[in-house]
Amino acid sequence: MKDGWIFIDKPKEISSFEVIRKLRKILNIKKIGHAGTLDPFATGVLAVALGEATKSISYFNASKFYQFRVLFGISKDTDDSTGKTLQTSDAIPSKKDIDVCLKNFIGFQQQVPPRYSAVKINGKRAYKLARENKTFEIKSKEVNIQNLTCSATEKKEEFIFTMECSSGTYVRSFARDLGKMLNTFAHVSELRRIKIGKFGENNIILLDNLAELVHIGDHFEMIHSIQDVLDDIPAVQLNRDLSKKFRNGLNFDYFNEDIFEDTLLIISDEKLLGIGKVIEGKIKPVRVFNL
Repeated sequence: MKDGWIFIDKPKEISSFEVIRKLRKILNIKKIGHAGTLDPFATGVLAVALGEATKSISYFNASKFYQFRVLFGISKDTDDSTGKTLQTSDAIPSKKDIDVCLKNFIGFQQQVPPRYSAVKINGKRAYKLARENKTFEIKSKEVNIQNLTCSATEKKEEFIFTMECSSGTYVRSFARDLGKMLNTFAHVSELRRIKIGKFGENNIILLDNLAELVHIGDHFEMIHSIQDVLDDIPAVQLNRDLSKKFRNGLNFDYFNEDIFEDTLLIISDEKLLGIGKVIEGKIKPVRVFNL
């Protein structure tokens, strides 16, 4: 099995964890994980790490791109179409009203995740507490929305949005907060992730199609190398002696005036060795890959 990343087109009404479970069986692999959970009702790009690539999951923090529909006039306990209706309103905003509000969501901001989310509250998932009707508070966290547009649909109460945002941004929270800002209610009626970083619709594959390719042994071209996926992290090339120290987990001096980042991809003879962190002029191995 090749180590690397594969991008799945997650189907609707299936959890990201269930996708991983199916992939484990299809690929006959034990080490597997994903970056950026998609809710069961959502579809689109799900980034999956295979083998040694699982060590790089926390470093894949590329911007995410979504296309989604927001329905105004109804609030849901989940902030999406799968939840129970909480409140309704006859107040439906116009596209002009929405466009005026959108500028308030651009840039870094504090966002409160939905009650039905995987955020941990005292060690327990928020969605589990919500299902048990427990009273709890979710702290806000900083997110960054870089781009946001709106367009009308055939329904006066429903609008289509596109969003480019940082990891950890909740589209459902945006819909909820936009509704409040417009003095009405709102929830996400449809959601699709169309891109993560440079990986979009042309890089994804359906589970059934992947299973067919695996059956004939023609799926390897769908797997992207760790270095390709993490190409936003600067890389440095080491000689044989320093490479040996890195593999053995040893720190070593490395001074380079051209390197300003503290996290680096470490390469030797065009082979990826791992991820290092620069601390006071020394490179410290953080993740060592066995490729």
